[in-house]
Amino acid sequence: MKIESAKRYGFRLALAGIVVVALAAAPALGAGELMDVEGYPSLVRKPVEIWSDGTRLAGDVFYPKATAEGEKLPTIVLCHGWGGTKAHLNRGIAPRFAEAGYLVLAFDYRGWGESDSRLVVRGEMPKPDEDGYVTVKAQAIRQLVDPLDQQEDIDAAITFVEGEPYADASRIGIWGSSFGGGHVIWRAAHDRRVKAVAAQVGAMDQRGGLVVAPGGLKGLHRTAIQRARGEVEPVPVGGPQPEGLTGSPYYERFAKFSPVEDAHLITAPTIIIDAKQEHYFDIREHGERVFKVLSGRVPVEYHAWEMSHYDIYGGDWFDKAMATEIDFFDRHLK
Repeated sequence: MKIESAKRYGFRLALAGIVVVALAAAPALGAGELMDVEGYPSLVRKPVEIWSDGTRLAGDVFYPKATAEGEKLPTIVLCHGWGGTKAHLNRGIAPRFAEAGYLVLAFDYRGWGESDSRLVVRGEMPKPDEDGYVTVKAQAIRQLVDPLDQQEDIDAAITFVEGEPYADASRIGIWGSSFGGGHVIWRAAHDRRVKAVAAQVGAMDQRGGLVVAPGGLKGLHRTAIQRARGEVEPVPVGGPQPEGLTGSPYYERFAKFSPVEDAHLITAPTIIIDAKQEHYFDIREHGERVFKVLSGRVPVEYHAWEMSHYDIYGGDWFDKAMATEIDFFDRHLK
């Protein structure tokens, strides 16, 4: 698709109602440019572009400066949570793993952070020219929480990192937090490239476990029919958002995404860290349930700590989680 443009938009477009004639939110730095990492003098950061089903994602690859030519490092792909971006991962989580001897990829899902928007054509689709191009008006879809699209992005991120010169494609682990904690469980169940998986404070069942859709399953089905018939917006952006969370949930897609139901397919070693004071969901039906499913099938460990959902992102709980997860990856990827 060829989109007319006078400029590229920055990485923070409004949620909805924006008609664009541009590819939104291109990465701020040129791909391949090596950068220093603030606070971590032994590391380098390389901005990269990842293509996922026709949408360009922004990512950052971290690795030790001392990596020798031809050396292959165990690799970790990071999957952020609901409303998160790689900017948060880049401040502490990605460098900690890289400092421990890993090549690390952090990236933004489509429509988030520095990644391009998913585009929805508005108006009539014109006839393609002789080269197959069209010029259209399109809506830039930003801050949509769509687990199925995000799984495609995770798949693309893993595929991308397989081609990194310093990455060992036979030793790829994935790490996810909160909504991303459920993502990595589903990905590990369906992707044999994953050799180790770490999920912290993860929501493992999106059929009402994290947020409840208005009208329940019957309401979802009615809305899906209306959406297919063009009676409601083609993509549900700009509507009510769950309290305390940023991003419009695509409820109809949530109903098709339940990591806990597929957990039995996982063959990779797994670590799950839960918060005993979790307020978004009942951990017994999420992390603890996945642990029980995996017990006796694969090497699995489960930790439930006396903390709340967000405690794991700072202070002593953050340090404890990083140490525990690095030890886990060291045992299973090194």
